[in-house]
Amino acid sequence: MSSSTPVESRFVYRPSGLMVTIHCSRGELEAIELGRPGSGQDIVRFRGIDVFGLPAAEVVTRLRGLATITEAEDDPASFIAPDLLLSFWRPFKADDEPDEEQGYYFNSVLLARPGYYDTPAEAAARLRAVGHLQS
Repeated sequence: MSSSTPVESRFVYRPSGLMVTIHCSRGELEAIELGRPGSGQDIVRFRGIDVFGLPAAEVVTRLRGLATITEAEDDPASFIAPDLLLSFWRPFKADDEPDEEQGYYFNSVLLARPGYYDTPAEAAARLRAVGHLQS
């Protein structure tokens, strides 16, 4: 691959099962995603909150003490904290069933660039503001 070829995604897998993915578009970093490790060898924390080791409901409760976090419109088992540029995903909601790990814990967390979660109207407003600042 030449250095001019754009990299869209790259994956790194740790021995614990932790997956680290970088997502790029047009040669710029868009987001970094971490996938839940299979062992406790790697711990992912955000401001002291173990995002994969604690139940999803508890992660959401703790994050609400720091910032706005809401259910994703198209997936109520997942959550977005737009001010923190974070999103948390799991395939389904099983808050009362610890044995259902896939739904009881978050499976991935995504850290995105500013504007990643913007609606089309918010993106247009952001572009207008940037254009205004550069004038």
